[in-house]
Amino acid sequence: MKKEWMNAGVAEQTVELVLAFDRDGAISYGNRSALEKLGYTQEEMLSGSMCAVFRQEFQKEDGSYINFDVSLLKDGQETVMYRKNNACFPVMLHFTADEDGGYLLAEDIAYRKNMDIRIRQLKEEEEANQKARNEFTANVTHELRTPVNGIKGHVMALSENVQDEEVRKTLDIILYCCDNMSAIINNILDFSKMEAGKFTLEEKEFDFYKMMDQIIATHTVAINKKELQLRVHIDETIPQLVIGDELRIGQILNNLLSNAVKFTTVGQVSVDVSKTMRAGDEVELFFMVRDSGIGISVEEQDKLFQSFKQVDASITRRFGGTGLGLSITKQLVEMMHGTIHVESEKGKGSCFSFSIRLRTGQNVDESGDMSETYRNWNNLTESMEESGHEERLTFGTKENREELRKRLEKLVLSIELGSWEKAETLAQTIKVLTQDRESELKRPILQLEMALRKENYEKSIAAYERVKETLTAMVEGEEEVR
Repeated sequence: MKKEWMNAGVAEQTVELVLAFDRDGAISYGNRSALEKLGYTQEEMLSGSMCAVFRQEFQKEDGSYINFDVSLLKDGQETVMYRKNNACFPVMLHFTADEDGGYLLAEDIAYRKNMDIRIRQLKEEEEANQKARNEFTANVTHELRTPVNGIKGHVMALSENVQDEEVRKTLDIILYCCDNMSAIINNILDFSKMEAGKFTLEEKEFDFYKMMDQIIATHTVAINKKELQLRVHIDETIPQLVIGDELRIGQILNNLLSNAVKFTTVGQVSVDVSKTMRAGDEVELFFMVRDSGIGISVEEQDKLFQSFKQVDASITRRFGGTGLGLSITKQLVEMMHGTIHVESEKGKGSCFSFSIRLRTGQNVDESGDMSETYRNWNNLTESMEESGHEERLTFGTKENREELRKRLEKLVLSIELGSWEKAETLAQTIKVLTQDRESELKRPILQLEMALRKENYEKSIAAYERVKETLTAMVEGEEEVR
C-alpha cells in the first residue's frame, strides 16, 4: 500500500531515490529518480529485489543472496546501491519499516564524495604550494639583504669623506631608501616564517626602561621634524628587568609609533605603558599609542590587521608600505599571550592598544632604578594637556588661523635658509590645515610643493606669496560672513 505522499505524486518530483518494498524485500514502487539512476524500466523495477540493489548487505561470496532482513538496513546509514549494469554509487539511507515492509529514501552522495576528495587534493596541493612559496620568499629575502647591505655599507663609507652638501644629501636619500628596503624585506621574511609556522620568540632578560628609551629616541627625530608634540608616560611599578623577546616587543612599538608619526601632520603622539597584572613571576603590560592623525572609519577598521591590506589604496601611494606591518604586529602580540585593539574616527586620530605578558624575577618595589631619561619624561609629560586638535584643523577658527600663521612664517624662513625638505613638510601641513577649503587652495599649494621639490628659490617664494594671499582673502571672507 502506497503512502498518501506517493499517491499525490510528491515522490516523482524529488531528486532522491524512493523505493517501497514488502517484508520479503520485493520492490513494489520506484520513483523516476530510482529508475533513471538504477537503470531499470518500470517493469524490471517491480520485479526486482532489495537484495540486488543493496548487494553489499545481502550478497554472499558465491554471488547468491541471503534472505532479506530489513534490520540490516539502518536509518542514516551510508552504503552503496547497485545499478542494473552492476556499477555502484554511494548513498545515504533514510527509511521507515513496519510489519508489511517499508519505504526508503536514498540520497545520492557521489557528488559530495567526489567534492570531498577534490577538496582534500586541493588542500594538499595548496599546502605544498604554500611551503614552496615560503621557502622561495625566505631565500629571496635573504638574497635581497646582501645587495642592500652592500649598497648601504659603501654609501656610509663614501659619506665620511664627502664635503659637498648636495652630494651628502643624495647619499642620505640612498641610505634612507636602503633602510626602507630593509624594513620591507624584514616584514616579508617575518610574514613568511609566521605562515610556515617557523616563527619563534626569544626569551631573555632585558632592561625594560632602557628598551623604551631607545624606541622613543628612534622616533624623536621624525616627531620633531613634523613639529608634533610627544607625550610619554610609563608606570613606575613596572619591573626594570623583565624576561621576553626584546626585539619583537620593540618591533611592535616601532611599527605602531612609525604609523602614528606617518599619519599625523598636526598635533601630538603619545605613548602610555601601565602594569595591569602581576601573578607570581608573570607580569601583564598594557600599551597605548595615540595620535591626532587622519584616523580610520569604523567600516575600514576590519581591514587593518589583514595581510597585504590598507584601509585605502591611496594610502599606499601617499605614505607607502606593504600592508604587512599590522598583520605581523597582531600575530606577535598574540604570540605573547595578548590582544590588540584600535579605536579611531575618521579625521580625529587613532588609539592602538595592546597587552602582552612577560616574566620577571624582580619584586615590584625593585623598579625604582628606572632610567633617568624616563624619570624626566614622566615629570615633563604628565602635566601636558591635550591640544585643541579639532579646532586647529577647522578652517577659520582662532586656533586654525594662529597655527597657519606660525607654519607660514616657518615655511618662508625654511625657503630663505634653503631647508627644502623642511619646507616641503611645512607645505604639506598647511594643506592639511586648510583641508576644509582645499578646492580653492589646491592649485597654489600644488605649485608651491612642486617648486620646493625642485629647490627653485624664486618660484618657491612666488608660490608662497600666492598661497599667503589666497589664505588671507579666504580668512577675511570667513570673518565677513560671521
